[in-house]
Amino acid sequence: MENAGPNPRKRRTQRKAGSLDLVMNQHTQIETPRRLLIAAGLLVVLIGAGCARSPGVAAPGTGPGQDGGVRHAQLLGDSSSTYDEATAEEDYDPWQPFNEKMFYFNHDVLDRYLVKPAATGWSKVAPEPARRGLSRFFDNLDMPRRLVNNILQARPIGAARELARFTVNTTVGVAGFLDVASKLKIEPSDADAGQTLAMYGAGPGPYLVLPTFPPLTVRDAIGRGIDGVMDPVSYVLPFFANRAKSIVTAINERSLNLKLFAGVEASVLDLYSAARNGYLQRRRVVVERAFASRSREWDQMLGRTPTYVAQPSAAQPSDPSIVAYERP
Repeated sequence: MENAGPNPRKRRTQRKAGSLDLVMNQHTQIETPRRLLIAAGLLVVLIGAGCARSPGVAAPGTGPGQDGGVRHAQLLGDSSSTYDEATAEEDYDPWQPFNEKMFYFNHDVLDRYLVKPAATGWSKVAPEPARRGLSRFFDNLDMPRRLVNNILQARPIGAARELARFTVNTTVGVAGFLDVASKLKIEPSDADAGQTLAMYGAGPGPYLVLPTFPPLTVRDAIGRGIDGVMDPVSYVLPFFANRAKSIVTAINERSLNLKLFAGVEASVLDLYSAARNGYLQRRRVVVERAFASRSREWDQMLGRTPTYVAQPSAAQPSDPSIVAYERP
């Protein structure tokens, strides 16, 4: 007599085979993204290792506190650590042929034919107080970037100052067009992700110039991308509106520095080298001051004698040759 239904043993065998196929399919679906994640992780590690120390800088342990130009120290502890990047190879620029082309494209094409004429026209239409107010307004919107980086740099007083400045300038200062906080002695801090990476031990890496960007190092380029994620406006405005904001900011800043740019262009023979050397010197000063500021804050909170002594720097950020070509 023939069975009315399938054999129970055969049915169990089919069930096991189906379960095995399901497991194999799940493994196949999971394996590809897992491999991609592993590959991406290895790529990040390799890039970080390549940028962490420039050739000519001592490897860890071969010099007193040197590793990619930054002394390692506990983030909150050793306030005697100092930023030692000045001992790194000066003006590390292995990509100079590419950088020079990009620099002269930015200066001789974009700035000469687009940005400078627009900035000149804007300076004639809008009075300087209005342009400075607009600059302060955009700077006020940039508070989240400074706040987060102050926190990551373990600078609680700096973070508190940023919150206080934003509150005062947004309310009493009419959305930031007036800098009331500075009149109340609430000083600003210019913390950025490039500083933060430096304070965690990342070396500057090679000098880098990209189209439409100010001078950078590899570390500062990565930091600039990180800072961009912390821009609240980018989450509110559509892409093209956000790009328009960046263009307006660049033109407005350029209009406030027309004489400064002209003075630098007239006073230097090698504009590329002046912009590069000035930028690298200024960034060394900025990061050293960030170390000093963190140390002072913790000395103040813990009531201890100041332990950080800033080292003399080769250049000051106020030098025109240093600051002129750092505008976005």
